[in-house]
Amino acid sequence: MTGLNGEQYGGIVWAGSRRTDLPLLEREAEQAQLKDVVASLGEGRPAVVSVTGRPGFGHNALLRWTARLAEERSVRVLRASGSLTERDLRHGAVLQLLSPLGEVAERPLRVLREHHEPDGLPGLLELLHTVRRTPTLVTVEDAQWLDPASLHWLQALVRRLSTGLPLALLIGRTGVDPHGPDWLADTAPSAQLTRHLTVHGLSPRAVATLAEMIFGVACDETFAAAAVQAAYGNPAVLHAALHCLADAGHRPTADVVPQLRTVITGIIGDRAGRALRGLTDESTAVLRALAVAGDLLDFTLICNLAGLRSVRETRLRSALETAGFTVPDGAYERIRLPVVRARILEDTPAAERGRLYAGAARLAYRAGAADEDIAGLLLHAPPIGESWAVHALQGGFDAAVRRSDDITRSLPHAPSGGEPWGVHALRGSFGTAVRRSEFARAAACLNRALDEPQHPVRRAQISLDLASAEAASAPVASDRRLAAVVNSPGEGEPWSHVRLQALDMGLARGDDSWGRRVATQALASAQGSERDDLIALYWYAAQSRPEATDISTNGVPALPEHPLAPAQAGIRAAQLTARGQHREQAAQLARRALEAGPAAPVMPRLEAARALWLTDAAGEAEEHLDAIVAELGRRHRRPALARALALSAGLHLRGGRLDAAEHAADAAERVLPAAAWHPLAAPHLLAIRSIIAVETHQHDVARALTGAPIPPGAESSVHWPLLLHARARVAADEGRWAEAVELFKEGGRWLLRRQWVNPAVLPWRSLAARVLITLGDREQARRLIDEELTLARRWGAPSAVGLAHLCAGSLDAPGPAAGSGGSTGIARWPNQLAYAWGLADLATEEATKGDHTIAARLLTELSGHRVTRTSSRLAERARWLATRLEQTATPNEFTSSKEWAALTPAERQTAELAGRGLGNREIAEQLSVSRRTVELRLSSTYKKLGITSREELLARSRPTERT
Repeated sequence: MTGLNGEQYGGIVWAGSRRTDLPLLEREAEQAQLKDVVASLGEGRPAVVSVTGRPGFGHNALLRWTARLAEERSVRVLRASGSLTERDLRHGAVLQLLSPLGEVAERPLRVLREHHEPDGLPGLLELLHTVRRTPTLVTVEDAQWLDPASLHWLQALVRRLSTGLPLALLIGRTGVDPHGPDWLADTAPSAQLTRHLTVHGLSPRAVATLAEMIFGVACDETFAAAAVQAAYGNPAVLHAALHCLADAGHRPTADVVPQLRTVITGIIGDRAGRALRGLTDESTAVLRALAVAGDLLDFTLICNLAGLRSVRETRLRSALETAGFTVPDGAYERIRLPVVRARILEDTPAAERGRLYAGAARLAYRAGAADEDIAGLLLHAPPIGESWAVHALQGGFDAAVRRSDDITRSLPHAPSGGEPWGVHALRGSFGTAVRRSEFARAAACLNRALDEPQHPVRRAQISLDLASAEAASAPVASDRRLAAVVNSPGEGEPWSHVRLQALDMGLARGDDSWGRRVATQALASAQGSERDDLIALYWYAAQSRPEATDISTNGVPALPEHPLAPAQAGIRAAQLTARGQHREQAAQLARRALEAGPAAPVMPRLEAARALWLTDAAGEAEEHLDAIVAELGRRHRRPALARALALSAGLHLRGGRLDAAEHAADAAERVLPAAAWHPLAAPHLLAIRSIIAVETHQHDVARALTGAPIPPGAESSVHWPLLLHARARVAADEGRWAEAVELFKEGGRWLLRRQWVNPAVLPWRSLAARVLITLGDREQARRLIDEELTLARRWGAPSAVGLAHLCAGSLDAPGPAAGSGGSTGIARWPNQLAYAWGLADLATEEATKGDHTIAARLLTELSGHRVTRTSSRLAERARWLATRLEQTATPNEFTSSKEWAALTPAERQTAELAGRGLGNREIAEQLSVSRRTVELRLSSTYKKLGITSREELLARSRPTERT
């Protein structure tokens, strides 16, 4: 047997169909000492030399090189080689050594062949007698496999060495012991006679030399370093791999490194397969057990798993280590290379492999191994049929996800609920996999848990966790699984709770049509509180229909005007808020839903939190929302958590906390990747990200997000108006005023079709009015602002009324709510971003009209808002206003300013058209140039005028237009 990685280095190596002599590299020091040993034989000085190294590193090759050197110098060479397959053949090595002696050893050879246990040391004296006349070199390759009788014979030979006896014993042995074979320690008569050489792996420099010899061209340093790393410096493996690449026409360059690693892995695997066939049954059984659980169980337990309860562990460990399969690690034994472990598992019959995994899981469970480790074993084992296996697959879920979870790191931890330890390994592994976004592995853990016998309610709960993981990787399968749970038979509170959670989770992913259908089916047999919650979830799903009246109720009762059930209260609060009616009642119903906590479904509570925020109870609403996010983080309901984080991002954005909004949006997408969101839910996060990009001056990002293709059906989403709003913001930011107005109005028409008239939900009228003022259509702007004022007063929230008044100031003198400078209530309004922009637009309008006093007062208030520091666009507007107000020139002097005169005729023409509100496309069409030309001209204009945006250009252009 040659060991795991082969041992033909330095001798004859098969590479493809060619036999190749491989030169020794980086063995100069060892060769020098071996030359000295051969030379000493001529002076009658004996020696004992051990050469050790890992399999394939070339220790036997040095023996053969020394033998050839000795023969060249007329030194007799006797050769022997150990073999695992002949380890039980007594005196096997002695027979090899004595055979070349001819007649001198004829009698001892006959004794060895005829007697199983001959007396004395046959042939030893005859050999020593011939040595006195003939200097002799004895080489023993693979001495680790010597039979005990041959080992005893060699020990006797070493003890008889003395000065004047020209015999050198050269022993090659697999291993990394720098002192050579253990039996030499007490055998050599003198330390001066003994030398120990250890060969090491090749360095990148040696590999480069070898590669240049094989390829015929210089070797890239990166290639050489990668080769050493992949092959662990093993010369035999490297030689074979380099020949394979050369035969395939490659060159030793960095771009071939992936192919190099693949070839080396295959070579090591093939050699492992051949080496496995030479192992004893005991060694094979232990290796298979190590491949399954060597990282979890100590060697004693591994032997137990392999079925070897009475075995010499030290002998087995030594055999596996010397063969190159394993490395010691205290009480453990590790398989040295991943590819070797894979090959061992492939070589193990499927039934045997399953038995080993099941047995390892039992032993690991009893040894108190980590949940994820036990789960990894159970994933490959057949059903255990014991309660601890189900618990192991489910347990540790919360603890595993909490560890270093970027999504829920700051969330409060839930108590364990007093579950037994066993409720902590495949589900714990599920949690860890989800934390790493390894959704396929998370699903595999719970799929495996479903194979175990268990209580139906427990099975349904596992299905919920599995659907949560599948929502990210296989959303359609997730919806089917949830529908099966909702329609599963069963009575009592546990079943009711599980069914409601399943429907709630499916709605969280966003498929409202699925939700209405499944809720209607479940209502047919529901009773009591379960029926109340199903009705609430049905009407939550129904809110996305194209028209307010286009809903087939399928016999589902309408929500009561004053519902007592928390879930119904949350949905009713959202309805009142959208319609802008009964603000106090909406707040009361929202609080009823939120105070129910986890007893109520999640989606109605999220609706309630949003409704409460819009009543101006923002702080209270955000506290409840934070609690919901923390709860969902502990329960690992991915779709619902993603929706809660998206809502949180939207509220942070409206409050002007842009960093917090971006953090929440990122977390939502980590929880549930964008591709897994249903088309009816996807526009929400897309719109929020777009507006954040607008506010932070990421124009290209905002344009890409709003212009990205949307999945079919997204136009029916309740979040569609928000996406239209984001597109309008981008259009306005780029000076496409007419397009911006149409987008704002289109979003408004969507809301009106559903009778969602409350301006607190989305103040589209005032936003469209601002753009209409820019375009000069003050009459239409007046109608929209008056309508918003009326609706805001009907809703009654101070923030909505104040924002409408502020926007009205663009047409009239600013009222007390706009720029009072000392209003403490304004600072507590939730919609700080919209209010700050209202101030900025109004201040710009006043500065343009020449009323610097009012403009300065508005600018002072604007500068005092935190959002002016978080929004780079607002900060830029504030700086521009401050600079403009500091100028002493009158507006009419602008037309004769040096900056305006510095513009080229083409730039001036382009700037005038932009100042009239035309977008880049319209300007390009009117001037018969490309849009890129328009962009370049405007960029040059901004630089010459010392401005940064189209709004500032518009403000500067107005005086010119009036002259």
